[in-house]
Amino acid sequence: MLKIGKKIEVEWQLIALFLLGLIFFLVYSFLAFKLPLSWTDNPKLVLNSPDETSNLFFSHLYAYQSVPQFKDVANEIAGGLVAPRSMRVINGQTAPASFLGLPIIYGFIAKIIGVGFIPFLTPAIAVIGLLFFYLLIKEIFNKETAFIAALLGFILPAYWYYSTKGLFPNVAFVSFFIIALYFFIKIIKGLGTLKPFWQLAYYGLAGVFLALTLMVRTSEIVWIIPLFVILAAIHWRRLRLDYLFFALIVCLLVFSPVFFINQRIYGSPLSIGYSLALELKDKNLLEQGVTFLEKMFLPFGFNLGLIFKNLFNYTFKLFPLWTGLSLMMVALYLLTLFSPLTFRKKNTLYLALYGLFSAYLVIYYGSWPIWDNPDPNAVTIGTSFVRYWLLPYLFILPIWAWVFSFYLKKIKYPLAVILFGVLAVNAFQLVMLDKSEGIFKVRQNLEEYQQIAAQVVVATETNAVIISERMDKVFFPARRVIYKLNQPADYQNAKKLLENDYPVYYFNFTLNDETLRQLNENFYEPQGLKVNQSLLDFKNQSLYPIGLK
Repeated sequence: MLKIGKKIEVEWQLIALFLLGLIFFLVYSFLAFKLPLSWTDNPKLVLNSPDETSNLFFSHLYAYQSVPQFKDVANEIAGGLVAPRSMRVINGQTAPASFLGLPIIYGFIAKIIGVGFIPFLTPAIAVIGLLFFYLLIKEIFNKETAFIAALLGFILPAYWYYSTKGLFPNVAFVSFFIIALYFFIKIIKGLGTLKPFWQLAYYGLAGVFLALTLMVRTSEIVWIIPLFVILAAIHWRRLRLDYLFFALIVCLLVFSPVFFINQRIYGSPLSIGYSLALELKDKNLLEQGVTFLEKMFLPFGFNLGLIFKNLFNYTFKLFPLWTGLSLMMVALYLLTLFSPLTFRKKNTLYLALYGLFSAYLVIYYGSWPIWDNPDPNAVTIGTSFVRYWLLPYLFILPIWAWVFSFYLKKIKYPLAVILFGVLAVNAFQLVMLDKSEGIFKVRQNLEEYQQIAAQVVVATETNAVIISERMDKVFFPARRVIYKLNQPADYQNAKKLLENDYPVYYFNFTLNDETLRQLNENFYEPQGLKVNQSLLDFKNQSLYPIGLK
């Protein structure tokens, strides 16, 4: 600890982490520097994911209009068909298909600092989150444990990857959760001689960041609220109920824009862009009540075989070095818990809560057969399991750090630096160099998409509609897009667009003459449409005009 004058003391660990954070802000911003600063840039390329595309677009929209929705007149003709993935057309308005929190928060910040900074918000929040991670773990364990844990947090592959792919909501969610938990832990440990105003401020800040956490990932309420309730129950004697009520009011006020905007967009304050079918419709309330709870707490069901498969794939298979070290550290950690000489109650509580809620998240998401990669068998860092399990990945690091601090004593920092170097190299390979979904590959894809988008924008009319499946993220919002045509009614809606002077195109893999003929005969011609010869050809993809038969 550094002393400045007689009163001010500054921890060198926090200074070191702050300086490291400045470096990693630039590292995490690697892709952000490639993005257009405004929607007036042409072509208006977005990102490598439909979710990120949606979040960036609606963050911009909220910054300008204070509502994350817009009306596309083409949908009055096409029956709501015109929209990219991760968006839904509801009552004639196009809105996000997921939680509104990130576009609202980022859009609000962009009102103040400018929309050009939106891609840099997650890298900044990621760094702030790790600084609070240090402060949080220091309250639970000690400074040495907190410093080593935060140090490793900067290079944790999952955290690094999704800090760089910053328009996913997960790193912001984790950071807000850490900050909320920090203020709550400070409260239950006791605020000492702080004046009532500052004590109230801690309660209020806990409410603010809990609200932000739930705004970004509202579905996580099913385990976050129980966690806070358990902590409050254990330490209830240290809480002031009047201040706790104040924190709850603050939380609801901060969260309230979500209620109002949900009501405006989806027709209910509790609705979102996708449904888990939670309505109770049957007269058998007991049976329906059980179904309701299953949908709420296990919306993807319970599949033990799939859980173990996904857990193995996204621990041992994807992160073998990190997983192996985690098992070793947990084993050493357990040795101290079973020894009466080294037993520490807080260590037991930390491990118990970590195990409980990590197991729930593994079960919650592990029962879901997710594949984001075109290859359903691919196990990559870009698959959603990695971002859904960010918290278990991150919160095991204090166990590593405590083992270092407890067993290695005076040599803990030199060995931590060596371990940091080894793991940083491993993380760089996983995050940046992966041939399928590494950040360098993502950047290369963006550059290729930029070239495709530039040519397609020039070759098509401003009111054109492009049926583009996985490439919808490339053309929107410069051009209207349809994800795919799934049923006869969709083809008829596409026909209506043509009949009302909206040019329609099909962008997909290049088709030979025979495949094009079969596509027309089987799908388009029966609906009075025809896919014509390609207008633009790229390496293995082409743009086909669609006409009336």
